[in-house]
Amino acid sequence: MSERYWQGADEDEAMQEEHGFLWRAILDTVDIDLAGLRVLDAGCNRGGFLRLLVDESGIAQGWGYDPAAGAIDDARRLAGTRPLTFETADTVPAGWAGFDAAFSHEVLYVLHDLAAHAAAIFAALAPGAPYFAAMGVHAGSPMMSAWHGSVAGDLGLPRLYDLEEVVDVFDAAGFEVSIARLQMRFVPATGARGGHDHRRGLVEWLDYYSRDKVLFRFTRR
Repeated sequence: MSERYWQGADEDEAMQEEHGFLWRAILDTVDIDLAGLRVLDAGCNRGGFLRLLVDESGIAQGWGYDPAAGAIDDARRLAGTRPLTFETADTVPAGWAGFDAAFSHEVLYVLHDLAAHAAAIFAALAPGAPYFAAMGVHAGSPMMSAWHGSVAGDLGLPRLYDLEEVVDVFDAAGFEVSIARLQMRFVPATGARGGHDHRRGLVEWLDYYSRDKVLFRFTRR
């Protein structure tokens, strides 16, 4: 990941508000009770997902890292008195280990070294703990394939990954891998519309969210 993906506090605040429906879809899909757990958020940005987990899922503690220093400054400020810890980093910070669960949202597609990420998350999790990773930007998504082709050079993105390739990388790192479609409820269709331009057609966006955007569960063996 790179700080180039963070556009600034105002734009990011709007983005995090728009991501609320996706975060809830993730929580509706996961198959564990998060209450009382120690949770890692890879690519946490301004910490909104971890704040949601404290406030509504009752996690005991949360740790988040992100390469964008400005986002981490905001995450620390917005955490208030919640039991949350944030660090500016490209990977799991040294000494962070023993987590009961981990999450990421649209992080995998920006990584140039998936194997290194898988190894870092594996080392950070307790045995048997899951890592839930939402991914919509992949080779199996027609809309995101077109988007990736138009911006990859400017953003310095790696090549587009196949879902099967992601499975193979995490399997080799020591995870049991499974996959689900997100339990999506209503998708925003007015205002910012989930952060996207829906002029291409609402049906296409519904197909993307309900079919192409998936949630991996990587369980440490």
